[in-house]
Amino acid sequence: MNAATAPVSPAPVWDVINGFTSYWALSAALDLGVFDALAKEADAGTGLDAAQLAAAIGAAEPGPVTVLAETLVALDLLTAVEDRFHLTPAAERFLVSTAPASMAALVRYSPGPQNAWPGLADTVRTGAPAPTVTADLIELYPALVRATGPTQAGVAKAVAAELERRGLWPEQPTVVDLGCGSGAWLTGLLHSRPNGRVIAVDLPNVLPIAEQAAKDLGMRDQVIAVAGDYLEVTLPVAAADVVVLAHVLRAEPTDRAQQLLSRAVELAGADGVVVVVDYTRPDPVRDGIGGGGEDRSAVYSAARHELLLSLTMLASTAGLGVTVADLRSWAEAAGAELVDSFEPVPRQHVRLIRSRTPEATS
Repeated sequence: MNAATAPVSPAPVWDVINGFTSYWALSAALDLGVFDALAKEADAGTGLDAAQLAAAIGAAEPGPVTVLAETLVALDLLTAVEDRFHLTPAAERFLVSTAPASMAALVRYSPGPQNAWPGLADTVRTGAPAPTVTADLIELYPALVRATGPTQAGVAKAVAAELERRGLWPEQPTVVDLGCGSGAWLTGLLHSRPNGRVIAVDLPNVLPIAEQAAKDLGMRDQVIAVAGDYLEVTLPVAAADVVVLAHVLRAEPTDRAQQLLSRAVELAGADGVVVVVDYTRPDPVRDGIGGGGEDRSAVYSAARHELLLSLTMLASTAGLGVTVADLRSWAEAAGAELVDSFEPVPRQHVRLIRSRTPEATS
């Protein structure tokens, strides 16, 4: 039987079904402390067999632990040498709870409210999540933003280095962080600029998290905390060297997202830069481009991560994600332009937007 006549495989359907199982396998492993237990043995390099791992995590029998650990191997989160299990480099870096870049908490909170997913069909049908989902997201949000801290702190430090390389990072910068969340961006940026200051803006139930993060690192005196809606609070115009929009645009409806980018451009003025960090969806097909039945499958497949995160926004917020075309259009409407883009760490896409200079617009 050749490829042309081979039966259609159900593998793509099973892969989606098994995605649910995969998530809960990882969640269970984190709840049980599987990765932390293996991390304690990492220096010895011997790993743990199922019985030892069961004892380490307090499981009654090794049999269920074996099934879970073997599944984690199949998911590339553990390795197995004979009957002993070991951490992969990714698990050691991102799934051990004490690792600097740990995503252990983020695994639990990144999908948003659990009740959002069974109601996704209704959300798509009506155009908005149920009020109960919105309420649950508000309650979840402080824990969610805390969980993003370890990964985003590393991104912020990398972005500071890129800004310095481009001559956009003065010795005493003024930064405005719109939607400062965990405080990871303000502390990550101030790490290289101890004489800088940050105006940190977020909702009253979230802002104390960023304030505490700054206090823990001895940076609280450099932070001006402003509680409220980032479209409504009073902020100094054209006074910022850097304005940060880190993972906020995709959660907003289109009109608010555009207003937010416009405000960021206004705050940065002619000499500042707006730093947009987000998981952008693929740009739409433009009129007159890609006619004749263009196959967009490869484009969407390559953006799987970004599209799934956009769907996460749809499930529990008023946002539908954001595209690079959106950013270009909104920047142009605000008298600015997208001048650069880079990926300082994998899957973290950064775009720089600046006001047009008089020379550029003359």
